[in-house]
Amino acid sequence: MPFNTRLLSACALALASAGVTLNAGSQRPVEIPDRIRGAERVVVAQVARRDARYQRNQFGDELIVSRVVLQVHEMIKGTPARVINLELEGGTVDDVTMHVSDLPGLEPGERGVFFLDQGEADLHVPHLRGQGILKLDEMDRVDGSSLTLDMIREMARQAR
Repeated sequence: MPFNTRLLSACALALASAGVTLNAGSQRPVEIPDRIRGAERVVVAQVARRDARYQRNQFGDELIVSRVVLQVHEMIKGTPARVINLELEGGTVDDVTMHVSDLPGLEPGERGVFFLDQGEADLHVPHLRGQGILKLDEMDRVDGSSLTLDMIREMARQAR
């Protein structure tokens, strides 16, 4: 295979992989401006704490559910808050770990852009499940992509 063809194939594979990383899950990918418009709140936050416990869902299944405390650094959309409680399926209780294919795991110290909807009581849930959590690296880029926090901020300004 000629060098140019290999390079082109490698670039195409890299671009396809980046898209899959951002949009993994069973839902059809939703564009960032549509996520911003659809979510009640959009925040830049850091995971302060995560506590997992068993919880029975509406179908009677016993699941592991994590309550994640988010320390809010920036409000992009919605009512200001310093701390937001997020609930999502998955986590570890004792020696049992439950992974949910369309939700990322969150660890204390991780930062991200969170698209949130009001859940029960004082809890929020990710808007569009896993598409509502975009983890950020040290350079404020969404993990596995070239999308930056500044680009998301600009999309939010234009989405209003």
